[in-house]
Amino acid sequence: MWILMGDMVGRSKKKPAKSGIQATPLDKLQRNKNVIESPFKKIGMMSFSSWVNEVLADALWSVLIAGLLPRDKALATFRVVLTIYKKNHQAFGTTMLVHSQLAQLTPDLFDLLFQPLCQDDETREILSALLVFETLPDRHHWQRVIGTETAPWTEHGERLAAAIAHCFDHQSQEATDCRWLRVMTLLAQEKLFFAEKFEERVQEIIEYPNRGDMRSVRPSIRSIEMTTRNPEFNKEAPPPWSEAFWDECWKNTLCMPFHRDEDIERANYRYLFDQIVEIHNSLTDHFFKTVKTTAVDSRHDGCFGLVFYAIHHLMYAIKASTGQTVASRSLLRTCLEVYITLSFLVAKDDETVWLQYRNYGYGQTKLAYLKNISVTDIPSFLTLELLESIANEDMWIEFQDIKLGAWSDKNLRKMAEEAGVKDVYDRYYDTLSGYVHGNWMAVRHSVFGECLNPLHRFHRIPLPPREFTQDAVPDIVKLLNLCLERLASLYPPFKPRFRLDGGSKGGAGVKVNEERGPSESSSS
Repeated sequence: MWILMGDMVGRSKKKPAKSGIQATPLDKLQRNKNVIESPFKKIGMMSFSSWVNEVLADALWSVLIAGLLPRDKALATFRVVLTIYKKNHQAFGTTMLVHSQLAQLTPDLFDLLFQPLCQDDETREILSALLVFETLPDRHHWQRVIGTETAPWTEHGERLAAAIAHCFDHQSQEATDCRWLRVMTLLAQEKLFFAEKFEERVQEIIEYPNRGDMRSVRPSIRSIEMTTRNPEFNKEAPPPWSEAFWDECWKNTLCMPFHRDEDIERANYRYLFDQIVEIHNSLTDHFFKTVKTTAVDSRHDGCFGLVFYAIHHLMYAIKASTGQTVASRSLLRTCLEVYITLSFLVAKDDETVWLQYRNYGYGQTKLAYLKNISVTDIPSFLTLELLESIANEDMWIEFQDIKLGAWSDKNLRKMAEEAGVKDVYDRYYDTLSGYVHGNWMAVRHSVFGECLNPLHRFHRIPLPPREFTQDAVPDIVKLLNLCLERLASLYPPFKPRFRLDGGSKGGAGVKVNEERGPSESSSS
């Protein structure tokens, strides 16, 4: 079986993004109806392979050597095996240097490969960790060359964990060295063919890591190794030993709970309580100064009402470090919608639109009232009396229409665009909506921590309710100040604003860079 390695090697020279993570910019991705498609979607049929879940365990002997021996000695050890393999490649045939295939070798061929390694005391001691696995496919071979029948988990557990940790990241130096071993095995089998223009790259791989620019050679090795996992390379090969390996690790070792917020420092926003009282009083005075009538004034009520609503959310966010809890994400999401709604209303500044906003709320209240009027199990957070009272406030409930869908016939994104605040929407909306709707990202962040045991694949484990390092209060304050600016544009002058530096009274608040954007202080 031959494979032509060409453009793949060239593509490995692509420079990473400034963040260090390669990702196609959003404006370069194609949209198909309601799906923004992966940039690889246009390639068509693809098969996926995981280094951790499928490859690492089956290459465990090499993982132990790369992860635990000094690198020079580890690579020298690999070259010893490769030299023997290449000299006898016809006898080894298509056998790869992985446990599931090494198990099929005769004792003589296996010993030919690995007895030289086990003559070194340090290497033999490291490889003896293989024998803790009862399901190791070639265990009978390793018992013979290592010279012992068993190995206790208590003795080798930490050693295995250290090796797995070093090789867990498929791009780590140690993992790349293991993947280089596979590429070299394929070269020895003469199953790889490179175009003539890649002759230098082939030499760089053969003489790795002593030739060429490793910033280019290492990605090329990983690309080749990943491409050659295709089962067409060895149709008769048994399946990898991966799941049995991870099952044994799970049964024989304990979880090591960890979460990124365990050393959190609680923010202290006591100074904001005084500001809330002062600004709420000032805004209340301004309300009475600008009110023109006791009749329905949807513009005045709506503008002031939305800002007061946001202030109430700030009050609850600074209580008992709520801003650092999952609940604060819902508070912040509400404040975002308040700001976009107010911005849209101010941008239109049409009495019909203000009234549309108001009447929609009454219609929804009527709808909730009618849905609950005949049930016995009424939600505890409301009463029929409250719903009926509000629904009848402007006019008799029987005259009220119930508008379904969005109040403005536009979704929040469209309202943000028309109000000129789409940049704020983009920074906040997607992540915060995930918390409100219980999307997996929010559940993952809020409910789970990591297990630090590499032998458990750093899996997720549940944690009790906790506070986050990331604080939503600075974002709520920023949006609230923007709301105050919108109000001041309709009913000037109103100059008070919230400050996040403790204000003139000092206080023990966390200092925040006022110049940073919402996206920088909302890192969920």
